[in-house]
Amino acid sequence: MAYIPEDILQTIRETADIRQVIQEFVPLKKRGKNYVGLCPFHPDKDPSFTVNEDKQIFYCFGCGEGGNVFKFLMKVQGLSFQEAATTLARRYGITIPSKPVSAENRRKKELSEQLLDITLAAAEHYRQQLRNSASAQPAKDYLEQRGLDEKTMDGFCLGWAEDSWDGLTNLLEEKGFRLELAEQAGLIIKRRNAPGWYDRFRGRVVFPIKDHRGNIVAFGARTIGLPGQEEQPKYINSPESPIYHKGKILYGLFENKSPIRKAGRGLLVEGYMDVVSLGQFGVREAVASLGTALTEDQVQRMKGVNRDWILLFDADQAGLKAATRALPICYKMDIRPRVLVLPQNEDPDSFVRKEGSEGLYKLIDSAVSGIDFLISMGKTHFGTDTEGRLKTIETTLEAVSMIRDPVRKSLLVGHIAQRLGVREESLWMDLKDKSRKTRVFRAGYKHRNSEENGTVEPTDSLARIGNHAEEKIMGFLLSYPQFMGKFTELNLEFWLENRALSELWTAMVHLYSMTGRINLAELYERLEHVPALRSAAMKLASAFPPCNDMESMVRDLENYCLQRKKRALRLQLLQRLRDEETQDCEDLLKGLQSLR
Repeated sequence: MAYIPEDILQTIRETADIRQVIQEFVPLKKRGKNYVGLCPFHPDKDPSFTVNEDKQIFYCFGCGEGGNVFKFLMKVQGLSFQEAATTLARRYGITIPSKPVSAENRRKKELSEQLLDITLAAAEHYRQQLRNSASAQPAKDYLEQRGLDEKTMDGFCLGWAEDSWDGLTNLLEEKGFRLELAEQAGLIIKRRNAPGWYDRFRGRVVFPIKDHRGNIVAFGARTIGLPGQEEQPKYINSPESPIYHKGKILYGLFENKSPIRKAGRGLLVEGYMDVVSLGQFGVREAVASLGTALTEDQVQRMKGVNRDWILLFDADQAGLKAATRALPICYKMDIRPRVLVLPQNEDPDSFVRKEGSEGLYKLIDSAVSGIDFLISMGKTHFGTDTEGRLKTIETTLEAVSMIRDPVRKSLLVGHIAQRLGVREESLWMDLKDKSRKTRVFRAGYKHRNSEENGTVEPTDSLARIGNHAEEKIMGFLLSYPQFMGKFTELNLEFWLENRALSELWTAMVHLYSMTGRINLAELYERLEHVPALRSAAMKLASAFPPCNDMESMVRDLENYCLQRKKRALRLQLLQRLRDEETQDCEDLLKGLQSLR
């Protein structure tokens, strides 16, 4: 994807009309200064999704999703930022200047295109073999026994690799493909002691794997119990290639992203057959992690479709360990995980074939939060004596320490303390060593460390702010950013009591110092890695009412800020007087006098 210069991005921001774009996906009605509709990102019965055309933002008061026009397209269509920007540029006739492509990048692009052509041809060959080849009858029988019909098989493009050493090799050669490239795509293997190649997949049902754009980039293949397969691994997969990086792809995500959004949550399972079998029974919200430990890149893909996920792994020790390993990554990447432990000796495929979708959905309702699962696992494996509880605390805090959102972290720490019968303050002390002492925003600044006297307090929540004047100031400046210059001189960073608002103010000042302006849509982008602040900015801006008397509003807020600034300085001088009581304090007393 080509680099998009900042000035072109700014042109896109200023040209794109967020209401027009969103209205293609969500029916909107005018309500006061905003437009409202049913949120596309969570099950919504009452319109909680708001679009503000003046500020060019959207915000859902139900699920907290919000942002600019780029973010909406990224969420609703599963696009990257550059893909969303390119889509908008094309829509509004904005030319993105082409950057000269290096010879190396041109070579990589051409190679990727050639490999995609080969994998597409292979997928079609496997598909035709399953439909028409006499050798595919055992595969058809096997899939029928698993309860799959033709519609499901076609929906996931299932195929059959005949039990032949060179069936696919010969076909690709006949079609004019270079076999060296087919080897690079992971479809064939070079012979060691003789010239030529042989097929990687033989006598197996084939599952094509698609990337987020729908390109077939690799394959998984399963044995069906043919003679001689007893000692073979049940599943084999394509190796990594220039077009396939298994740690970045989830099986079934391309096919199922719309049902996942509609359901308001997704299911993460272990294998291809789990995804396909669940789909056969109408459960179209599942994806699989391709037999590897879950990665941050995969969770980022999951988050792009939905933030609520249920880990639905097998009920054996391997499945429970996989869920335990996956949870810290889920929390780090800011999704909301729950875990469903199936009955003993069951996997999603076997369970849904016995109990149907109704039975599975009923069980899904009993899924526990990721933290509760870790606590239960800890009690089972470590015991409930003192040492066992300590190990359980260590395991759960390890997961919580990954969380970036301070409000969410605070709530979960309180929950852990209650479940395990320990003081919350002790857990915060333990977390002190695990937590990062600075938070680096995309813009490159660091937040203040508010730890004092060796104690760590839970971060203030916007939901618990006691000083509504602070909320009002921030909401006003986000809504009327032309007054930002006036307020930067009032040193809000010295006296804002709520940490979340203080960090949001730091982000605003940083952006203002860089660009000379505050643009809410641009601020939202810069807060990408701090979802709590990003959500706070959207909420404050969306909730701030229209201002009828601007002059009076600015005057009142300025006066309030001046009083708070003076109070902060007085406290600072008093502290210095206490610290320097043996020295000449005449200047400090004069300073105090001037601040009355």
